[in-house]
Amino acid sequence: MKKIILVFILLGFNYCYGQVITISGKVLNKNQLEPVLFANIAVKGFPIGVSSNEMGEFSFHVPDFYGKDTLSVSAIGFKSFECAINQISKTDSLIICLDEQIYELHSVIVFPEDELKDIIKNVTKNIKKNYPKRTNLLNGFYRELTLRDNNYTRLIEAAIDIQRPGINSTEGNLVRVNELRKSDSYIEYDWKSKLFNKINGERNQLYSILVSDIIYSHNKTYVTKDILTNNFINSYDFVLENISMIDSIRVFEIRFFDKKYYGEYDGNFVTIENHWISVREDSYAIIKYEFKLQIVKNFDKLKYVNFEDNCIVSCTVYYKEYEGKYYPYLYEKMTLANAKYADENTGKGKQYMKSTLLINNIVTKRSDEYEKVKKRFSSPADVDLYNQDFKYNPAFWSNYNILQLNPIYKQAKQDLEFGKSLEEQFIQNGK
Repeated sequence: MKKIILVFILLGFNYCYGQVITISGKVLNKNQLEPVLFANIAVKGFPIGVSSNEMGEFSFHVPDFYGKDTLSVSAIGFKSFECAINQISKTDSLIICLDEQIYELHSVIVFPEDELKDIIKNVTKNIKKNYPKRTNLLNGFYRELTLRDNNYTRLIEAAIDIQRPGINSTEGNLVRVNELRKSDSYIEYDWKSKLFNKINGERNQLYSILVSDIIYSHNKTYVTKDILTNNFINSYDFVLENISMIDSIRVFEIRFFDKKYYGEYDGNFVTIENHWISVREDSYAIIKYEFKLQIVKNFDKLKYVNFEDNCIVSCTVYYKEYEGKYYPYLYEKMTLANAKYADENTGKGKQYMKSTLLINNIVTKRSDEYEKVKKRFSSPADVDLYNQDFKYNPAFWSNYNILQLNPIYKQAKQDLEFGKSLEEQFIQNGK
């Protein structure tokens, strides 16, 4: 499992006016007592929630008027857990054990090809039914960490609003950055990367991570133009790799890749675009999407551009259901940084980014519920988020709902604190 740093917050509420219930703990596999990664923790029937991190840890702050409601914890491969919030609100360290649901894998071996194609057809057929047709607003927390080899060289954290078009729209996302804090930057640039930025513009990775949502980007780029369309089956090969369960509902885990790589086109490519979707059998909704641009040949010659699993780019998006529609609740992405090139012989000095976006609140009704993100006030897509100026507001961050930090983040903190604490860097870089 690739290591992704996660910080989780709850957006969309002003905690100054009332009391807050804090629920902290771990989500574990009941049988092995191992962490359950990226479980969705939410108030049942409401759009607010967080996610567990790589260690299964979470901290969820909710206004006290949710005390009589139900806490729901769900994850692919497990039976969901529910309990009354007021029964656990005073627990210092809650341990939630999820019952694993295992599907007999021998059934996968004899799974008919026609049935697999029927699943894909139903996924495509139900896209407009499963995902919102109207514009909606997502409140989220964004974190961007840049690394050179295994050392962290820059940190950005932001509280953002994302205005997303409906599934039928050809419009793009609009992003409003509400608060931002950033460390000093130790990224190394050479003349090539500086010239590239000058000619092509910088890249705001916020927009890049949003494109990872295949549901909304499948028909918006040349590479993904046939995904989830009527040409899907004819353009890709499909492999059923696993069947898991969630609340007694089968979840089909399917890998697909363009036919030009194998089969009828008999291509000779150095890289392959592998895609995975996890599909609920009852609704044919995609509840997880994963993509990896992976090197399959000439590994030694491409040491300077690959990272975990021989990837050049990798991303994952998790989805949850709210009011009969599915919305993303967690994005992860790893990609090369547009910075100084690594040594082509050894691969030493390569720089790449780990980005995480957690959605903590979903607003579906425009009227009186959210302020529309206006294009002229949205975060520019062609300016690195680090180079966008925001005043650092310590009071905001001191009251911000942040999940217990992943232990990996401690290394980032250590790498970045050269004689100055991160807090000092946030202050100096946010004047």
